[in-house]
This record gives sequence, C-alpha cells and structure tokens, in this order.
Amino acid sequence: MSSSQLETRIDQLHGPGIVDMHFDLPLDLYEKRNHPGALVSHYLPEFETGNIGVMGAALYVEDRYLPEMGLRVALNEISRLYAEVDDTDRFAICKTNDEIKRARHANKIALIITMEGVEPLGDDLHLLRVFYELGLRMVGLTHARRNAAGAGGIFSASGSPRDGLTSFGRDVVEECERLGIIIDLAHINPKGFEEIVQLTKKPLVVSHTNARKFYDVERNISDEQIKMIGARGGVVGVNAILVSPDSKDSTIERYVDHIEHVVGLIGIVVVGIGFDFCEYLFQQLPESVRKELQQKLITPHFILDLTNHSHSRNLTSKLIDRGLSDADIEKILRGNWLRIFEQML
Repeated sequence: MSSSQLETRIDQLHGPGIVDMHFDLPLDLYEKRNHPGALVSHYLPEFETGNIGVMGAALYVEDRYLPEMGLRVALNEISRLYAEVDDTDRFAICKTNDEIKRARHANKIALIITMEGVEPLGDDLHLLRVFYELGLRMVGLTHARRNAAGAGGIFSASGSPRDGLTSFGRDVVEECERLGIIIDLAHINPKGFEEIVQLTKKPLVVSHTNARKFYDVERNISDEQIKMIGARGGVVGVNAILVSPDSKDSTIERYVDHIEHVVGLIGIVVVGIGFDFCEYLFQQLPESVRKELQQKLITPHFILDLTNHSHSRNLTSKLIDRGLSDADIEKILRGNWLRIFEQML
C-alpha cells in the first residue's frame, strides 16, 4: 500500500469520528480558569487533526483540594466546561444517545461528562442526582486513593486494600443503575471490581486501562477481569500510558498488543479507546509535584508518537499494519462505544 493509499484509508476510517472515553479535560480548563479559551486555542486543533468525534470529559479532583474543596472544584470544572463550550459551535455537551447523534450530524464534537473518583460526593448520595442533572453520565468510583465508596488499585503487582466497596459505595452503584449512569471500573481495586460485577446487571465498562499481562499492576486489569467485562457486553478502553513498565517498550506496537490481547480474550466487539492523554498536564506541574506523584503512583512512560489526540492517526496506521479489517478497526475506534451509548444513554 502506498503512503497516499494509506492516508486515504485512514481518512475514511476516521471520517465519522473517533471515540475516546477518558480525558481529564475539565481539570485543565479549571486550572486555566483565569485564562479562558483553551478548549478552542489549545485542544480543538489536536481534536480536529485526530478526528475526535466523542470524548469522555472526566471530572477529577487533585489531592491538594481534598477533602474540603472536592465538591466545589468538581462543580467549577463543570462550570468551566459549559462556559468554554458556550463560546464555540464546535462542541456539544451531550446527555443522551440522541444528543450525541445530533451533535455528530452537526459536525460537533460530543462531550460526555464522566467522573473519576466520587470524592466530590463526599458521603452524600443525593449529590449524585445533582451531578446527573448537570450531565454526568459515567462514574468510576475511585482513582488510586481510598474514598467513601471504596479503594483504588495501586500501581504495584499487589498490595491494594483487600476490602471491597463500603455501604456508601454499594449505594452509589445502585443509584447509578437506577439513574442510567454508566458504571466505570477503571482504577477500582480487585475486590471492588468483583463486587460491582456482582451488584449490577447492565453492561459495565473500563474507560481506560491496560492488560496486566504486559504491565502487572493492580491498577490494570487481569485476564479474568477482562472476561468479566466481556461476559456483560461492556467495553474495555485501552490506555496509552501504562502499556509497559519499560520506557523503551512503551510504544504503539505494545499499545496494539494490549488491544489484540483483549480481542483474543473476549472478541472485537468489547475493545475501545480510552487514551488518557496527560503528558501535557503532567509537564505543566511544578517539578516538586511531579516527583510527589511519581513516588505516590508511578513514573509514567509516555508513547512518543501517541501523546495527544492529533497522534490518533498513528494508531490507526498501526492497526492497518497488523492486518485488521476496516470493519474491525471501526469497532475499536468508535463502534463499540457507540453501542454502549445506544444501550445505556
């Protein structure tokens, strides 16, 4: 295949738009609240180059704001997201599958508000309904830390808390199912993961993760956990950060290995994209904060040619190199996530 033929094929595959279900966009817009306009000036060019069609915009509250300011910061993140979207006709915050379809038909990038860790709720279940009314449509109970709902999986092969969800965590799961909020098992510790599967009936997703086969930390998911998501007809979004403990092995090749591993376990209809691009955010932090995060979590190994959404064409090129059909690539890039929206939103 010539380079021009490859580019044409990628153009065709990307035309309807890619779905990435995890990006800490509201966090950065909040940090830039005194310098508005970043959604268009910084992010839109990358999104357009990468043909992003739908994005999970994740509410995340950094440790420095907890516990006192968790709710306030999360609400301000939503406020900034709405304010930035109001200033452009290229985005739409979507609450239903029909709204996603209308946004895409109008050539808008559809944003779905998600939550990474329920710290903003404290231990008040009523606040979940408030966030739902503001547009929240996917919830992951934890990040790496413990909160009122449960504990996250640590960035090590073992050592996560062995207990599962708290009573509040179980209430959150039940309320999410009642409201129609997609439950995201990213970051939850193994026992919490198992409990959520037992407590629920609807499809479950992992918005952004990697296979422990290639990077054996409890923050990633095991083959058994992958099979649990497959059995429920969910989606595993593959993450662009924790692909290998070795920086030299942190490549697009290894990223595609994760995709193929998930496909080999549960089939092509259960794998999607959850890039979690955060090098830009990481490099903005003061050096002291970066060192603290590395000590507390792990040293991230960013993939050189897959660090932001403009690089998504590099991934598609690699999927083509691996011999995947256009139909299978389409499922990975958007089709499987779109099925979840059709079923759940």
